[in-house]
Amino acid sequence: GITGFSFSFRLARRVGHVTDTCVRIMSGEQGHRLPVIGTSDEFDALATSVNRVLDRLEEQTRTLRATFDSVAHDLRAPLHRLRTRMDAVLRLPALEPGIREPVESALREVDRLQRTLATLLQIALAESGAPLASPAPVNLGELADELVELFEPVAGERGLTLRGGADHGVIVEGNRQLLAQLITNLLENALKYVPSGGRIDVAVKRLADHAHLVISDDGPGMPEEDRQRAGQPFARVGQRSGLEGSGLGLSLVSALARLHRARLTLESNDPGLRAVVSLPLAAAQVP
Repeated sequence: GITGFSFSFRLARRVGHVTDTCVRIMSGEQGHRLPVIGTSDEFDALATSVNRVLDRLEEQTRTLRATFDSVAHDLRAPLHRLRTRMDAVLRLPALEPGIREPVESALREVDRLQRTLATLLQIALAESGAPLASPAPVNLGELADELVELFEPVAGERGLTLRGGADHGVIVEGNRQLLAQLITNLLENALKYVPSGGRIDVAVKRLADHAHLVISDDGPGMPEEDRQRAGQPFARVGQRSGLEGSGLGLSLVSALARLHRARLTLESNDPGLRAVVSLPLAAAQVP
């Protein structure tokens, strides 16, 4: 009886330590390792093997991050020089229209390349496994309403109705600038694909211990099979494939969501698309 209870207690405690460590690793704290207490039992053998895998993954992540940084540096400089030279050509006096038009077109492509590169680097950083730098409390409802107000003129110009309905009592832990980027990408996605006369609604509400950011529209929507892969880099899906873009918008949203231990879900709004980002509430708000 006592021996069995003692064994069960030790077993439960070790399982608890392993579980806690796994949760911390999955939340971005990749420097943690499973506990090895020196008893040379099955738990120690398993922890040792898993820790070797984690060491290897951390090494590969550092290598990948360094490679991205190097590639970014190598690409930024020539793109900047190219853009500077093309700007100089456009400033030449009496430039012939036959030359100006293709130069301006090429300049737009250079700008697009620079934006794509910047987005790829943001995705790489978010997916690198590095923890979110300096997280702080962010009023998600206030941030959403600020961005709705910012985009209302753009929506009006396109014949769209953009409405906010955020709960200003919802606080999450995160980076305000990155969360603003996440909301902006979802709004730009809706503004780009919802036809004139359509409607876009932005809501923030609290459900249990999570905040839900919901951006819904009554546009053409997206088939279920496309919704499953829309967060992958360069995915061009359904009716959207004929429009200009890199296919990185929703991929960046997915990456930024994961960086905040959140999840992006795309659902049918019947009609239209409904994007839901579920984020953990700030610790102070969890009962």
